[in-house]
Amino acid sequence: MFRKFFTYVSVAGLLLLGASAGARSLSQESQPKHQTEQGKSVSGKVTDIGSDKRSFSMEVNDKDTSNANKKTMQFVIDDNTQVQGRVTVGTNALVQYQPTSDGKNLALNITPQGNGGGGQ
Repeated sequence: MFRKFFTYVSVAGLLLLGASAGARSLSQESQPKHQTEQGKSVSGKVTDIGSDKRSFSMEVNDKDTSNANKKTMQFVIDDNTQVQGRVTVGTNALVQYQPTSDGKNLALNITPQGNGGGGQ
């Protein structure tokens, strides 16, 4: 009788262990891919926000040139983009982004910086 009891307890423990490991791997697979990949980051001033609120432009320093000219970068956002505060035209912000296969810059995280105006 004790032998059957210990057998059932052992089998139940293995089933629980397997179920928790499967759930953990399932939750990791369901996370958006762009949040686990390393992105690039850039800072500058927001110059335009699309009327659909799904895109914005930002003026950034072009580090590729010796005289640090300003250039405009375009970004798109999706449902997984995290905005760490209020961002409006004129706000200085740090943007972490991931270039997409179709040539767009997908914003992963947008964080306002300092006192960039943040006007309305």
